[in-house]
Amino acid sequence: MAELTINELTAKKLDRNGKVPDIIQAAASQNTTGTAVLDDITYDDTQMHGFATATQTVYTKYKATPPTATKEDVRISVDTLVDAYDINAGDIQAVARTQARLAGNVNVGINIIKKAGYLVNSPKSAMENAFDAKPDGPNAIKITTKAVAQRAVYIREWAQVSGINVIPLPGQMKERLISTENDIRVEGLETAGVYAFREATILPISRKPDSGTPTPAPEMKATKSKATKAHRRTFSAQAETNYDFGPWIWAVSL
Repeated sequence: MAELTINELTAKKLDRNGKVPDIIQAAASQNTTGTAVLDDITYDDTQMHGFATATQTVYTKYKATPPTATKEDVRISVDTLVDAYDINAGDIQAVARTQARLAGNVNVGINIIKKAGYLVNSPKSAMENAFDAKPDGPNAIKITTKAVAQRAVYIREWAQVSGINVIPLPGQMKERLISTENDIRVEGLETAGVYAFREATILPISRKPDSGTPTPAPEMKATKSKATKAHRRTFSAQAETNYDFGPWIWAVSL
């Protein structure tokens, strides 16, 4: 699988010929307030949200019966919004790359782009197994990753830290989150708390009928079933090994 490099890290810009509601939603989702490394962005999210509201107003008038705005009015409003959004995307991209280089970790840049409300524009192959964490209601964070195999075990290490990009110390680590589900929700977190997560996976062990030799199970979509004897055997067989954890990512609870 090809890996995304820091120089390939880009914030996705808007297609001005796309659907107007989608363009408005993208601008309304921007979030650059309260993140220190984004303080110098040319267009803050208050201004971008204003562009989104203005475009929504024009579009609503255009869709009314009878319409009280023209197609040209919509085009002008959309162009203004897209121009501002794309300038901001370039600024955020520059900040993300700089911070990723300082941390030596492309995931730091990916995290900054996502927290600003932008999508990472990258080859599908580089992101198809992306491990992600984001707020999921008050005092909760949802952890997601692509399923790697049926009956796989997902191990997450996590800790509360002092800020984005801060690597947890051993003494800060919480009890590991071990699950057979690729998506989980962590609850009871501190309001506005910053949390770091990283993940390792264990593939289940299957046996050939003729030899009994352990072999990796074939890759397939993971199920949401409860732990089975196969899960427990897999975990027991590998519990003493050093897990191959991926890079840290960060999320802020609401």
